[in-house]
Amino acid sequence: AVSLATPWARKLDLLNQMTDILDQTMVADGIVPPHPVFKSSPSSGYRLLEHNYAEILRTLPEEIRTIVPVWDQIYLERFHSGYVASLEMNTWDGLLNLEPVD
Repeated sequence: AVSLATPWARKLDLLNQMTDILDQTMVADGIVPPHPVFKSSPSSGYRLLEHNYAEILRTLPEEIRTIVPVWDQIYLERFHSGYVASLEMNTWDGLLNLEPVD
């Protein structure tokens, strides 16, 4: 945990580190395939987990991709899940401002 006085830059750095740990575990466990290392974007942060969300959606059977548990989220999530699953990963990564590190 961090204190409220912790600068935002440090908080974001910690979130990025946690994201890296989650991502490495998902790759190691075979939940998502290996992928390039991405740069952090100052406008959208580090959107790696959203990249993995799309990878996971693509592995689900089509008939369950748009099923969501909370009634007031159904219409938004049904569209969003179907939309994300329909995109090429390069397109989705571009929308997230994810660029591979050189």
